[in-house]
Amino acid sequence: MIVLFGGTFNPPHIAHKIIAEVAYDELKPSRFLIIPASVPPHKTNNFIVDFNIRYNWLKKVFSSKFEISNIENKLPKPSYSFQTIEYFSKKDKVILLIGEDSLLNFKKWYKWEEILKKCTLAVYPRFFKNKINTDIPYIKINSPLIDISSTTIRNRITQKKTINGMVEDKIKDEIIKVYTYFTQI
Repeated sequence: MIVLFGGTFNPPHIAHKIIAEVAYDELKPSRFLIIPASVPPHKTNNFIVDFNIRYNWLKKVFSSKFEISNIENKLPKPSYSFQTIEYFSKKDKVILLIGEDSLLNFKKWYKWEEILKKCTLAVYPRFFKNKINTDIPYIKINSPLIDISSTTIRNRITQKKTINGMVEDKIKDEIIKVYTYFTQI
């Protein structure tokens, strides 16, 4: 069984690592893939750092028990989760790891009913005031609530505020440099 943890990772942060570690411990997969989106269909108007930069950041911060996959850079654009799941579900049982925010909008996803036929959802908590009511079956991941988002990090860089403790030290300076450069263009 493999776990697919996709996202834009724009940039990757400490919550991504904690969620992945907890999900790995709870699900005990044979493989755990971190999959950066190449061209996410729901974020086409946002600034997204080049795929290869985000891919390399992920390779630097995740341990060897996690595989960083570039599959979405090879599949047709935009990057739909359905395509990625279809690719991996041919050989393995797939669990798709998503946040509660994604579960809330899951029925708006491209081919969401087909996704449910090809994989099991595992859902980690996000900050919501109300419990999510859904008829979509899923496995609950008991990761802690961590109030860090890529948007917050990008905004803090723009405001020249610290991001210490929010991202791995080994990529912090690169993240600051990249996002500072693009906010000045």
